[in-house]
Amino acid sequence: MMKFILPLLSFLIGNAKGLIKEPAEAFSLQLAMRVRSLTTLLVAVIGSLALGCVGLSLFIASIAAQLDKNEEFHVSAGMVVYLGLTVVALGVLVYSLRSKTWMKSLGFEEKPQQTTSSGSGKRSGALENAVALLVMDYIDERKNRREEKHHQS
Repeated sequence: MMKFILPLLSFLIGNAKGLIKEPAEAFSLQLAMRVRSLTTLLVAVIGSLALGCVGLSLFIASIAAQLDKNEEFHVSAGMVVYLGLTVVALGVLVYSLRSKTWMKSLGFEEKPQQTTSSGSGKRSGALENAVALLVMDYIDERKNRREEKHHQS
């Protein structure tokens, strides 16, 4: 049982480097970051929904308790705290349910539009740079192989 719990716990805490082999480390770390951000977002949605419901129900219960008494109605400190809890929880819920928040947690951040006065067009992104580096590495490797074959013959 502990064989399954320890890797899961180390993954959730963030110490999964020992479980990941060298070639797939970058991909696995990116995946782990996305899973953690999505998990955090889901916990925020569910937690704020629960706290909003609890705060609202306690607020309604305190109003009902005031109305049950034959005394004058007055706002108590508990009502203010319950209403504040509800408002904060609903604010977190609204922020968590925005599409920009979900896209950011998935890694699709909106980049601000930059106007280039030189007219050089778009700047190359990280993906283009990575592909260019891979192609250049492949070309260098083939060139080295040709030189080795040339020297051996």
